[in-house]
Formats: sequence, structure tokens, C-alpha cells
Amino acid sequence: MSTTTDSPTPALLFIPDISGFTRFITDTEISHSKHIIEELLEVMIEANTLDLQISEIEGDAILFYRFGEPPGATEMMEQVRRMFVNFHQHLRKYERYRICQCGACKTAHQLTLKMVAHYGEITQNKVKSFTKLFGKEVIVVHRLLKNSIEHHEYAMLTKPLTDAMTETNGLIKPWAPLQRGSEEYDSGKVAYEYLALAPLLNEVPDPVVQDYSIDGATTHAVHSTAVIEAPMDMVFGVLADLPWRAKWVVGLEAGVEHINHKIIQEGSEHRCISGGPILITHDYKHAEDVIAFTETNSKKTACTVYTLRKLSSDTTELEADYFMKDNFFKRLYFILFKKNKTKKYYRQTWQNLNNYCQLLLVEGKSHPLSVKT
Repeated sequence: MSTTTDSPTPALLFIPDISGFTRFITDTEISHSKHIIEELLEVMIEANTLDLQISEIEGDAILFYRFGEPPGATEMMEQVRRMFVNFHQHLRKYERYRICQCGACKTAHQLTLKMVAHYGEITQNKVKSFTKLFGKEVIVVHRLLKNSIEHHEYAMLTKPLTDAMTETNGLIKPWAPLQRGSEEYDSGKVAYEYLALAPLLNEVPDPVVQDYSIDGATTHAVHSTAVIEAPMDMVFGVLADLPWRAKWVVGLEAGVEHINHKIIQEGSEHRCISGGPILITHDYKHAEDVIAFTETNSKKTACTVYTLRKLSSDTTELEADYFMKDNFFKRLYFILFKKNKTKKYYRQTWQNLNNYCQLLLVEGKSHPLSVKT
């Protein structure tokens, strides 16, 4: 059942739009570009300070709206500032901690953000839980994304919006000079003011380097090794896909949760749904024939170091070394009751991994969410 707001109602229309990704060809690049954009859209939604509602997510952009009086200039500028700073803070973290070398991941830091804010009367059509905005002003705000502004990153405020603002002090001394412009469309001329966002890059904090290593002495509790009959890059791509581990890791049949990044990177977290500690992935090292990384539990009491060595173009040696924080009683308990079970767990898990990689090779496929090294 649908309901329509027949009478036009004044509303703020606000579109942040991401630009910069080119057309990718490989499955990995297409998949990773999609996940990167999804994370950035989530960042912008979380940066909403104006109680904006979402009408649509349109590819790389979000159509926000808010009925009623427009925000004051100070509020509007703060919304723009926060969204831009958070957007680039996320990109800097991604560039600092990323592991994947595919085209999408390598160029993510070059993504840009522009914002268009407009004010005018619109109508609203509701179908169950979905809302669609209609009216000339909705068309106008979309067309304004294509304009003659030379900056790659800017915020545009249309004249109808600034004229309707009851508080304009925020426009007196913003971070960059306000400039005026206009665009001519078949629906008429639209005047606006705009300002560059580049000066706000100085407010974007640098990522904090985290130390996930275990403090103090450790005990080497278990060593396990296996030969996987697949190329090293394929083995690493499967091993690094945290959600997919439920498909082949013994004991993870219930699935994996608490994943903070869709594409694995330095500091990625995960936990088995059936229980257990949160594990943090870190210390990636990559050479021509060797890849190594560590997974440490969040309490920093145990870790596993994974090492992959290229034996040939189609075989890989995989090693797992399990370390515990040095404690005599815990070490003794592990030796007596858990060491043999852990070794058996690794043997079964490596067999499952080998079987999956063999299946991919036979079918001529690549892993769906691989990581390019």
C-alpha cells in the first residue's frame, strides 16, 4: 500500500557524492571497490549531525533530506566539515593498514567527496517502509552534481538554501573563501555559493599505529605445516577471507562475527560465533616468495603466526606457529590436555583448505573475495 504527501513541503536536500574510482576489470577489483564504497557510505551516514533522513543510496552518493526549516549556516558548515573529515580519516586509515594491492585498494586514497545542499518544496511517496521524493527541486539537486566548478572537492549551497537560513554567521569566515556561481538548466537558472574543501584536509588526523603484540615472554606451543597444492596468492586469498573461514576451518561451522573490515587489513578483527576470543590480524609481511601475518587474541595472551612459502608456481607450504604468554601452569595444562587436539585441528583444517583450492583450480575459478599481493 502506498501513501503520497500531496501538498508540497519545504525540505533540505543534501547529496554527498564520492568520485574517483575508474572502471575495473578483474573480479577482485570490482568486489573490493564495492566494499570500499560501502564502508565510506556508512562513514557518511554515521557523520549525520543534522538528523537527516535517507531517501536513497544512489551508487556512490546518498540523497539525504529533512522537512521543515533549513539548518543555520553554522550547523550546515559543521555537517559538511564533519562528513568530509571523517571521510578522509577513513581513507587514510585504509591506506595505512591495507594489504591488498589490487587497483581498487591501491587507488582508494585518491577518492574525492563533493556535497550539494539545496532547499525547496517536495512531495513524498511512501510504499510500505520505502520513501521516494518527488518534485522539481529533487531533479535540480541531482543536476547540480554536474556543474562548472573546477574543484574536485567542494560544498555547494544553493541560493534558495542560503536565502531561507535564519542564521548566516557560519558563512562569514568559513575555512575557505565563498565563491558564487550559477548553472542554467532547462528548468531555469540556479544560483549558488560554494567553497573548496581541500583546506579541511589539515584537520584529518593521521592514523594511530597500534601494537598488537604480546607483552613479555612467550612459549612456542605448537608448530603445524602442510603443503597446499595451489599457488601462494590463491592460498593467501582464501586464508585472508575471514567470513569464508567458516566454510573450511574446523570448528567454525557456526560462522564468524565481529568483523570490523570487509577487506582484510592490518587490525582486522573476527571471532567465531560459537564463542572464543576476538582475534586481531596484524604484522603482515610480504616478499616475492613468502607471506607472513599474525593473529593475536584481544587479551594478548596467545597468537598464531602464519607463514606461506612458494614452493613452485602451483604448490605452497603453509606453516602455523602457536605461541602462548609464558605461564608455567597454563603451559603444562596445554601440553597435557590440548596440544594433541590442536595438532589434529590443524591437520584437518589444512586438508579442507587444500580441497577447496583444488576445487577452484579444477573449475577454473578464483576465490570470490581474494586479496591481491
